[in-house]
Amino acid sequence: MSIAILTARHDTAGGVQGLPKEIVSQLAGRASQAGRTIAVRGCRDVAEMVECLRRVNGKGTEFLLLDPGVRLRGDGALDAVLDDVGVPYIEVHADDVRADAAGPAGHPFDVVGGYGAQ
Repeated sequence: MSIAILTARHDTAGGVQGLPKEIVSQLAGRASQAGRTIAVRGCRDVAEMVECLRRVNGKGTEFLLLDPGVRLRGDGALDAVLDDVGVPYIEVHADDVRADAAGPAGHPFDVVGGYGAQ
């Protein structure tokens, strides 16, 4: 795999909200055209996302598309693991960016609001 896409829940009702199938299809097509593969993983919360990121380290991932959902200020675990992994990433907020009380995690390549550019 060369591009990992990790998403976390965007609501408080529970369950994992994944990316819409149209978006995954478009991203997979573009990755294929560039000679890359993607792996998509939906996480229940930021803690599960941190565990996924720990497994990404050293496993051939060249780039991350990270959609952490809503996370609480002071949650340094995500920032720390992103620094440890050292893989470049773009942080995407599919929900209202103002709802993300903590701001971007770590040092992203960029932070964008939504998947509309796809």
